[in-house]
Amino acid sequence: MVEFGEWLCKAVLKYVPHRQWVFSIPKRLRIYFMFDRSLLTKLSRCAWKVLNLYLTQAVPYDDANAGAAVAVQSFGDFQNFHPHLHVLATDGCFYNDGAFMICPPLKTTELEEVFRHEVFKMLKAEGKINDTVIENMLNWHHSGFNVYCGNAIWPHNEEGLENLARYIIRASFSQERMTYITTDDSPDGTAKVIYESKDGKTSKTFDALDWLAQLITHIPNRGEKRGRILNINYSKQTVNN
Repeated sequence: MVEFGEWLCKAVLKYVPHRQWVFSIPKRLRIYFMFDRSLLTKLSRCAWKVLNLYLTQAVPYDDANAGAAVAVQSFGDFQNFHPHLHVLATDGCFYNDGAFMICPPLKTTELEEVFRHEVFKMLKAEGKINDTVIENMLNWHHSGFNVYCGNAIWPHNEEGLENLARYIIRASFSQERMTYITTDDSPDGTAKVIYESKDGKTSKTFDALDWLAQLITHIPNRGEKRGRILNINYSKQTVNN
């Protein structure tokens, strides 16, 4: 993870401000991504289509270009299957052969509505949902879709950028937060795993086999990419997309 952070900052990210964006979807739809992991790539395309549209339209130049590194994560705090996207994007666009303009702030609720539309359209095209499901979910008081926008990270803050790069590509669990209880030490004779929440305030106890079963749902398929660079022309050097 340290190597990825260094590579991203030194070989990819240009010397301009960046922001972290997080795109997440409602529980009602997550099961489709668990059993068809190819949808995760399509989900990242939905998010980038929405974010790139916002960034390029916010700059008054026809040749405006934004860039981003996108990481797909499939896990929540306690290893539940929770597919979501971390996007480290330029905080604006390049234009006129290298000039850069920062984008004005935007209400994330506006992006959530467009993101929801794109995800519905994608899942319907894939045959996962139909118009009845879409109509029902459009009537929810809380949509379950969420877009988070972090604070701008300025290019001189190399440590902040590297830490964020490591965070978005982190492993699904932290060994430091995990305690293993052997069969001899377990009251019912079944091995356990106690896992602490990220903030350390709560914990959850699993049977060891249940923990392993939940953990393997986050193992990528052969050849599956967890991260990708979007807009090849934006990076410092040519990278494999």
